[in-house]
Amino acid sequence: MIKLLKYTCLITLCVTMGSCKKFLDEKPVSEVKITDFYKSKVDIDAATSGMYSSFQQTMVGESQYLDRYHYWGEFRSDNFDRFLNYTTTHVTEVAMNAITPDNIYTDWSRLYTVIARANSNIKYIPGVMALDQNVTQAVVNANLAQSYAMRAICYFYIVRVWGNAPIWLEPYEDVQVDAQRPREPAAKILDEVVIKDLITAYDLMVKNQNPTIYTINEGAVCAALADAYMWKKDYPNAIIWIKNLFKARSAKGVAYAGVSEVNLEPTATWKSIFTAPATSTETIWSIHWDFVANGCACNVTSFTQNNKTFQVDPLLYTKYFLPHAQTVRPNTDIRPKQTLDLYTVTNPANNNRDRFLKYYASPVNPTAATSTTALNQFYNQQAPVYLVMYRLSDMYLLYAEALNGSGDLPNALKYLNYVRKRATIPEYLATDPKVSTQTAMENAILEERQYELIGEGKRWFDLVRTNKVKEVMDPVLIDRQTRNGNTDLIGFGDLRRSLWPISRAVMNSNKKLVQNPGYGE
Repeated sequence: MIKLLKYTCLITLCVTMGSCKKFLDEKPVSEVKITDFYKSKVDIDAATSGMYSSFQQTMVGESQYLDRYHYWGEFRSDNFDRFLNYTTTHVTEVAMNAITPDNIYTDWSRLYTVIARANSNIKYIPGVMALDQNVTQAVVNANLAQSYAMRAICYFYIVRVWGNAPIWLEPYEDVQVDAQRPREPAAKILDEVVIKDLITAYDLMVKNQNPTIYTINEGAVCAALADAYMWKKDYPNAIIWIKNLFKARSAKGVAYAGVSEVNLEPTATWKSIFTAPATSTETIWSIHWDFVANGCACNVTSFTQNNKTFQVDPLLYTKYFLPHAQTVRPNTDIRPKQTLDLYTVTNPANNNRDRFLKYYASPVNPTAATSTTALNQFYNQQAPVYLVMYRLSDMYLLYAEALNGSGDLPNALKYLNYVRKRATIPEYLATDPKVSTQTAMENAILEERQYELIGEGKRWFDLVRTNKVKEVMDPVLIDRQTRNGNTDLIGFGDLRRSLWPISRAVMNSNKKLVQNPGYGE
């Protein structure tokens, strides 16, 4: 992906939805009026790069253990639990469903910063064509498509994490205009911003081109639209956009097609989806985090021998990972030993649940006899990390879910089995009770998504989208509360807390905001 580049102009929108007073009182020496910035193709390139770098930093984090990609999309789920040897208050709050508005991850400011940059691009890039002959309509359309799509992605995160939110679709350039806005309904944001912007982006894009997978391309827009429609439980439209995705080209120049497991990354090279996404047949959109340029991508994706804030939850570890460390395994699933270090400790009680190696080029087939030396060379936080935003098996399973929701169980089973076949585990028969009804099929698909996509920022959103939070998280939270020594075992508790609270700092600086219910505000 485009590396972190210095954004060469000052975007004056107070996008944090927080206080603008100090910002407005202190005029930066290096400030450039935004109307004086968008003058050439170089400026357009810098503006689009700045937008991407801001999103990249938002997801991966601006310093160690500030990885919002996992905090928002996964750490509240049954995939990960806190690492007790290295735990802070905000980590404990997330793992124990005790989040307060003072938790640093409740702040949506950085997403609004990306939105602000997109807003400026959308307003000013079209005018550059009259100033620079190198700026053609194709250049304008390509950069507008990126900006509309990025704005949509940011609002989609906001809706899924916080629900209702303020809408800004224009740059904030006049201090006389009230910088405080109330929250708009999540349904309105989904329909009038997320979906509308993504469709606009799709219309602006030249179709059937070989994309770079480090920017939002045709396939990524289709995937995001399917994701947004699934959030609405609008299965027919989700199916339409997944079929549009199948028509789009991958980075390898061939259509995603969606006709068999052959369109997925082959079993033997499954790991390359995460270690070499630009050469994978399956990649749709990934974030490239380069250690040399940006420093450590430190959190679950930091495959080091240092303690981390989170580790694989013990219940999931026992159910899914530990059996694959045994001599006699229940099946031949290729994924566990390429996802987690199962072998550098011989005593299962002293596990390596914090050694998450999915994003690193560890051996494809480690064994207990040979893996200690082989794996230790990959305990290296200085390797680049490619965080997956969308890939084809994710969309196969989402397609299966949409088909199942539409009552088409035979085709839902087909796409579920494509992923299982690639993982070299037994395919379900239509007569299997695990897939014989819509409810059973939905559960089987969600389970497969959990195993296939762990560490990819999906699980929490899956649970919320399918209304499974209470069902799945009650036993998990009771286990954590028991291990924590709690006497009041309440499980997940108030289901309204499926949404995150809004940061207290943001609430204090925008008096038009109302806190999400369930947080005592």
